[in-house]
Amino acid sequence: MFRPFSGFKARYKDLTLFVVSEFDDWIVLVYGPDVMIHGKRQFGADKAKAHAVAITESFLREIKNEQIDALPEMEWISTAPEEWLAWRG
Repeated sequence: MFRPFSGFKARYKDLTLFVVSEFDDWIVLVYGPDVMIHGKRQFGADKAKAHAVAITESFLREIKNEQIDALPEMEWISTAPEEWLAWRG
């Protein structure tokens, strides 16, 4: 059985940042054409969004060698049910 999660997503260049609620904590995921990063679970949507931005900045600096000070303010929108599914057996 599939179960949808609710949460938020934002885009920066070719990366998509996801934060979704699962019970008492939030799952953080950043993915793009050549990368998928699972962040640490966070308590609260604001902390999850900040963590997603922080790991995106780290990835861009350390792996992509981009010279950025900080990401611009993210425009977070609600996820649709089909964007994040989990299998429960």
